[in-house]
Amino acid sequence: MNTNSLNSELNNLERRIKLVISEQVKLKNDVETYRNENRQLKETVKLKNHELNNFQNKFKLNQIANNAMENGNSEELKELLDNYIMEIDKCILHLNEA
Repeated sequence: MNTNSLNSELNNLERRIKLVISEQVKLKNDVETYRNENRQLKETVKLKNHELNNFQNKFKLNQIANNAMENGNSEELKELLDNYIMEIDKCILHLNEA
């Protein structure tokens, strides 16, 4: 091989290496972007699950209240709500300690 041919091959090789490096940098940036998006989506799911649990609890309380009102048993409802309030207070204390 002559010098021109070797220089040409070397230039081609350098060009391909630069392309590979450029693609690697792009892929690293993409990975970081997807990781950030994944983190945000996980946090959103966590918040939505918390909201769903709150709504489910409210729905259960509404059902209990409706049943108690239909049955005319307000003393039982008062006792049940007092128990729920005590449980909620315990949970709040536990969360404050953590």
